[in-house]
Amino acid sequence: MPPSQSVALPLRGQFRALYQQLKHAGVLARTPVVFCEGDSWFSTPLAMNLLDWIVSPAPDDEARGVPLLGNGGLFFRAEHSGDHASRNPDDPKRSMFVRDNIDDLIGWYSKFDFDLILLSAGGNDFVDSFLKRTLGNRTGLSAQAAFQLVLDSGKYETVRKAYALFLQAAIAARPGVPVLAHSYDYPRLIGQPGALTPGNLGVAALLKKSVGPWIGPNILGIVEAERPKFARLLIDGFEQNVLRTLKADPRFAATFDYVDLRGTLTQPAQWFDEMHPTEAGFHALATKFRGAMLAKLPAAKR
Repeated sequence: MPPSQSVALPLRGQFRALYQQLKHAGVLARTPVVFCEGDSWFSTPLAMNLLDWIVSPAPDDEARGVPLLGNGGLFFRAEHSGDHASRNPDDPKRSMFVRDNIDDLIGWYSKFDFDLILLSAGGNDFVDSFLKRTLGNRTGLSAQAAFQLVLDSGKYETVRKAYALFLQAAIAARPGVPVLAHSYDYPRLIGQPGALTPGNLGVAALLKKSVGPWIGPNILGIVEAERPKFARLLIDGFEQNVLRTLKADPRFAATFDYVDLRGTLTQPAQWFDEMHPTEAGFHALATKFRGAMLAKLPAAKR
């Protein structure tokens, strides 16, 4: 592959064919092979998302000195918008780290010499119907009181155990292959849906009714001035109780790591809606994520 050119393939047959071509051409030794699973931060079609910017960096990135994948890369992309990390009680088929899906993913993953696993998972577990059930009909809640209800729900532990189930399977299948996840950034547009236009979604925008919101309508029981603080506490809780705890777990310390993206996007204009950055926002996040990703790859493939 030419320098900095990567290929992303969501279809297994296409991935297998290109993998074999690269192998026969003798270039796998310098080509990163990356397995990706995740949610809309890896898959949203509304703009170039976090993973899109890794696979296909902006034309001027190289000129600006942004670290790119030196010899390109081969990415297998299994992500889907809306998927939960743990079992989704409202739609079990939209669950990543449950036994059936893990068995399917690892069965495929184990057939190829992947160099790295990228994960984007957990954000959907803590919004929408979860918030509605957890906060119920309470009113006048402070941010801290509402967050305590989230802690008491055990959801962080549920998501952490789901991650652990996947990590155990991945490590058993291919010991030593690093796994890199990420935190989410602090929401700036609480209660604001995404604007769907043909410009950002093509003709599909004419058929799709709305994008969100997933947080705002479900936290009306929190005092209005406290709602941004509550959203920050949710994000901090995910980093502290899921990602940081997994990284400190002796079973995963040598394999699992994450990029802390909190505080990167500080301007409302960098956000498309409550949960998704704009294209420019994702580009800023990808710059951080790419650097950590490169450090995890074998030296010959950076």
